[in-house]
Amino acid sequence: MLHTTTRLTRRAIAAAPRPNNTRRAFAASPKPTNAMRGPIGWGALAVTGAAGCGLAYYYEVEKTRRQEQAAKKQTTYGKPSLGGPWTLVDAKTNKPVTDASFHGSYVLLYFGFSRCPDICPSELLKVQKVLRLLGDEAPTPLFVSLDPRRDSLRQLRAYGKDFDERVRFLVGTPAQCKAAAKAYRVYSSIGAVDDEDSDDYLIDHSIVLYLVGPDGKFLDFFTQATPADAIAAKIREHRAS
Repeated sequence: MLHTTTRLTRRAIAAAPRPNNTRRAFAASPKPTNAMRGPIGWGALAVTGAAGCGLAYYYEVEKTRRQEQAAKKQTTYGKPSLGGPWTLVDAKTNKPVTDASFHGSYVLLYFGFSRCPDICPSELLKVQKVLRLLGDEAPTPLFVSLDPRRDSLRQLRAYGKDFDERVRFLVGTPAQCKAAAKAYRVYSSIGAVDDEDSDDYLIDHSIVLYLVGPDGKFLDFFTQATPADAIAAKIREHRAS
């Protein structure tokens, strides 16, 4: 009877549920060892490093490519589209001339008017200095009138006596002068006058010297702020290129 009771007691103990702390001990995942963790971490690091180097290289290559493209665009499109055919009259010879009349030589072109009080004379004196600096390499200087109403051939001949004899003074009909100015995008506007028939007025206009090549194509331009020696140096560069 005692043995029977003992066996029943053992079976009850064996069938009884285990404590909660025992279940948690078996449920907890074992921590990975260094041996498990090491190879995976270093491999991932190596892959990440290689990818980073690849991206950096690609960035530099792409940056260089874009810079080269920008330089090509600047070379191709950086020069404004100026110039074109024109027909005027040379005040010295009283004969018609065109842009083609000066093909084969460099031309330094300026637009102004003989009654300009200060700016035009100053620019023409600068042109004279450029001619002296360049000597035999000097371009042909042309002065195109923006004031055909008052700048007659006689007026331009008289005006030209105050400057270097190599400067050619050109004028034409209002339409011809306007077409020549438009070809080089020259701005001009007659100032306010009390009487439309009055000859007492000034003209506001662009103050630019244009360098034209022997083929008749625009090469460069120089603003009022550009000194004569810088203009001469730039013309030498164009001749040497």
